[in-house]
Amino acid sequence: MKKLAVFASGEGTNLQALIDACAAGRVRGKIVLVVSNNESAGALRRARSAGIETLVRRQEEFAGAEEYNASLAFECQKRGVDLICLAGFMLLLRQPLLKAFPWRILNVHPALLPAFGGKGMYGRRVHEAVLASGARVSGCTIHFVDADYDRGRILAQTAVPVLPGDTPEALAARVRAQEHWAYPKAVALWCDDRVELGDKGVTIRPAPEAGCARLKRALLSVSDKTGLVELARGLRELGVELVSTSGTAKALRQAGLEIRPLESLTGFPEILNGRVKTLHPNIHGAILLRREDPGQAREAELFGIEPIDLVVVNLYPFARTAAEAGDPFSLEVVEQIDIGGVALLRAAAKNFEDVAVLTSPDDYQGTLKELGESQGRLSEGTRRRLALKAFRHTAAYDATISRAWAAAEPAEKFPERLQVELAKVQDLRYGENPHQRAALYAWADAGGPSFAQLNGKELSYNNLLDASGAWDAVNEFEPPAAAVFKHVTPAGLAVGRTQLAAFNAAWACDPLSAFGGVLAFNRPLTAAVAQLLAKRFVEVVVAPGYEPEALQILKQKPRLRLLKRALKPSARLQLRSLDSEVLATEPDRLLLGRQWTVVTKRRPTAEEESALRFAWAACKHVKSNAIVLAGPSATVGIGAGQMSRVDSVHMAGVKYKEYLRAGGQAPTALVLASDAFFPFRDGVDAAAGLGISALVQPGGSIKDQEVFSAADELGLAMVTTGLRHFRH
Repeated sequence: MKKLAVFASGEGTNLQALIDACAAGRVRGKIVLVVSNNESAGALRRARSAGIETLVRRQEEFAGAEEYNASLAFECQKRGVDLICLAGFMLLLRQPLLKAFPWRILNVHPALLPAFGGKGMYGRRVHEAVLASGARVSGCTIHFVDADYDRGRILAQTAVPVLPGDTPEALAARVRAQEHWAYPKAVALWCDDRVELGDKGVTIRPAPEAGCARLKRALLSVSDKTGLVELARGLRELGVELVSTSGTAKALRQAGLEIRPLESLTGFPEILNGRVKTLHPNIHGAILLRREDPGQAREAELFGIEPIDLVVVNLYPFARTAAEAGDPFSLEVVEQIDIGGVALLRAAAKNFEDVAVLTSPDDYQGTLKELGESQGRLSEGTRRRLALKAFRHTAAYDATISRAWAAAEPAEKFPERLQVELAKVQDLRYGENPHQRAALYAWADAGGPSFAQLNGKELSYNNLLDASGAWDAVNEFEPPAAAVFKHVTPAGLAVGRTQLAAFNAAWACDPLSAFGGVLAFNRPLTAAVAQLLAKRFVEVVVAPGYEPEALQILKQKPRLRLLKRALKPSARLQLRSLDSEVLATEPDRLLLGRQWTVVTKRRPTAEEESALRFAWAACKHVKSNAIVLAGPSATVGIGAGQMSRVDSVHMAGVKYKEYLRAGGQAPTALVLASDAFFPFRDGVDAAAGLGISALVQPGGSIKDQEVFSAADELGLAMVTTGLRHFRH
């Protein structure tokens, strides 16, 4: 541990930077003495506050400059000082002090020497001279002190751009900020015995721990600040230096953490209203540097690049901003397209052998735990896993932007290259069958699944298919609606003045198939319905909410899965895999087109029309070939998934007869809906035998006229929609 003395005449902000750096372990040295020629100097107060010995020596109290410098040399030698650091000391040092500490006195000058140096060039005068000269770049210089003003060998320099409209005060503030990091860094190099003085100047020896995997410096720049302070505090406890930008730095400083500003590494401020912060060679060089490559390590030393070992970044909230904005091309949304963050993540992930990257607060605690257990190191396996996660994070981000912009361009609904980014919600027990593995995924920009499970055992692949189909079906109706699904097709659908009435009617359509089914409701589930469900075996219930009493009743059935789903069915593309290909389609969210045409001599009555419209909506959710028998508010017979439409009519009739035998009441208007056209009149003949009085179907067969004529012969009313609803 080297012993340091600091000479200061003024406020002592550079002294404070050295005190902080020593306390944080960034400088392996100890300040044992602070000397001033000004008894009112702020530097003395800072030193005393830190428990450092102070000494005031005025040159006027001595016979001459030589005697004064001899006194300073004596005081430093008496305390075993190894290095003297000048921090705004307003006197020129002379012999015998220079002889007693040859090349062991450092000074920081507020400009890039040799320009703007010499006698009288200190403080504000330097900055005034820089501005008067029209120089585009200023900075600070750390140099060894000799007998001439500002002529000693240069150890380190950091550039600071001169900005249009700069005042001496504004430029001084930016230079001072650089001094506070550059000066301790230079002192640290000396304390680590890495400074070599030769005939051609100063050489910096490579760091003895080059290639070491221990984390020493982290860059933090996050939009989602969840867990940020805890992570940063844990890193500081491990001795990691924290570098940060704008909002992230502000949040950490408010939490009382010491943060190194990014500009201290780049020498360049944020520009273009923050659009450019981290896009700088000193940052990307610090991340992409291969520690085991001697050539790269030497090049980094040559350019003063300080390695960054951990990158903690998550990206601007583009998805949320785009969702809330009307135009995804608006400036508000465009400004949420992250450039620097993506570049940081890709650089860190590419160099995973030397750099760790964190994109999610979910990984913070595990990372801290591993660092704590392995003396600040992360295994290669961990770094690989985190790197893969970073690339997935950037890929999802780019896909989100692509989707948002494509959605605003009709021609891009089905782009030449469809990018799909999904986030795993959960692993499932198995797939469609027990020998198949399966998992549930959600769109990465959706923020999670569209439902919350409030009760019951683990969801299965088939449960989710039925739950989704049932939810789609009940959302087709405005009044209270209930759907009972089995094998992704309705066993019963109904609406009613109350949820209880709708449920009873839907269940009554096919009680046998309803056993072990999946139920959905378009209103929060009531206690009255919950009391009935408590006595029946069902697998899943889906509703936008649950009355407290209903939830209490149903939670008595620990295996019953209760899902809360508030979001209406979305307009996102629907995807289906075909071995190595994928089908993509718009969802079927249209119920009726412009056509509702009566094609028979007899028009449907008002009650028949009401029943036809209900049956048509129900039929849309039945597997093809689909036939639905219904009254004005409930299905009473469903034929689904048959290879022949006549067979589907037959099956609907079988179910209707079972409905009647079980005590169901025949509707006052019994109608039939078909999801596609009748190719021949045989389907109409079979339907008439069931006692229906009206039909609705898309039309469009080459045999349409024959089918219409059959309906006329049988005294039926028929409506065509010009729109079909196949469901495979």
